Amino acid sequence: MNKQRIKLIIFVLLFLIIILCLKFVFTPLITDHHGYPYTIKPGESIKSVIDDLYYKNIIKNRLLFILLVKLYKGRHDIKAGEYLFPKGTTPYSLLNQIFTGSGFIYHQFTIVPGWTMRQLRAAIANESHLQHTLQNLNDEALMDHLGHPDLKPEGEFYPDTYFFADGTSDFLLLKRAFKAMQDKLNVAWQGRELGLPFKNMYEVLIIASMIEKETEFDVERPIIAGVIINRLHKNMLLQIDPSVIYGLGTHFNGTIYKKDLLAKTPYNTYINKGLPPTPIAMPGSESLMAVVHPQHHHYLYFVARHGKDGPHQFSETLQEHYMAVAAAKKLHAQFFNNILIRYYLLKLFSDQVMRFPLIKSE
Repeated sequence: MNKQRIKLIIFVLLFLIIILCLKFVFTPLITDHHGYPYTIKPGESIKSVIDDLYYKNIIKNRLLFILLVKLYKGRHDIKAGEYLFPKGTTPYSLLNQIFTGSGFIYHQFTIVPGWTMRQLRAAIANESHLQHTLQNLNDEALMDHLGHPDLKPEGEFYPDTYFFADGTSDFLLLKRAFKAMQDKLNVAWQGRELGLPFKNMYEVLIIASMIEKETEFDVERPIIAGVIINRLHKNMLLQIDPSVIYGLGTHFNGTIYKKDLLAKTPYNTYINKGLPPTPIAMPGSESLMAVVHPQHHHYLYFVARHGKDGPHQFSETLQEHYMAVAAAKKLHAQFFNNILIRYYLLKLFSDQVMRFPLIKSE
């Protein structure tokens, strides 16, 4: 066999090998349009991942895949996490995912506006996709870890939906929420109206938290902010019920009594002038912006018309306020009576049905 023929055969073989390798590298491993979820645990090696995927029939040629790993440019440290290999994933794109840590399956955690720190910690403890590191950290230690030992945690975490990869530290999630609140608060503070009676951003956060707990109606937030500011200007007691409730803690049973309004807590705005010492909840953007852009009016009082959460009736004088309170009580009584009437009518109707069952036709 002459040298030219041998060279031709070698060339053809190399060409076929290259074609086969290219076909292997770029042939989709995943054909299901839902993709293929796969979890790499911390400490796993690339070899154990290849073996597992080969066993699960995702990788068709183990040796070629190992060769591809050796030819892969860049670091060969795989990133632990919960992945989704999408439809059309090739051997190369799969390697790129697990070496770069892209294509994670993300879970979501929502901090609800108005939550207290106690509620936030309970929700985090119940989130199974987070790595839990906060069990042995009290609030003071948590804020110390965040680099702000001078702050209390109440109100310091921005209500939003946060996306995270499986196994993310609960501390890292809170760190993101803390930074988000600092950013939002800074924006609000820098864009505030002139002449507002606030010494610093923290006071804005305190008032925003009270507004968050007072109403669920965005249109009312600037009005309530205006009431609080008017009272501060007049050196009046703020008399904010949610602040009183916060001060009662676990002793609050759902109803505010006269003794509660006299309770000696730092958060009782019926006996202590000025702002409570800390926020009472996590305020959202609408409440923050309402504080720095309040509605200007002469209202000093407000009362919920149809229940404890509003909407509210606003008044300028104490006499008007008393009339609004009386009207609200009347509406509450009518509402309660209507509920009772409906209950008894429903009960009566149910009794009649039981007394006279339907007659089956022959």
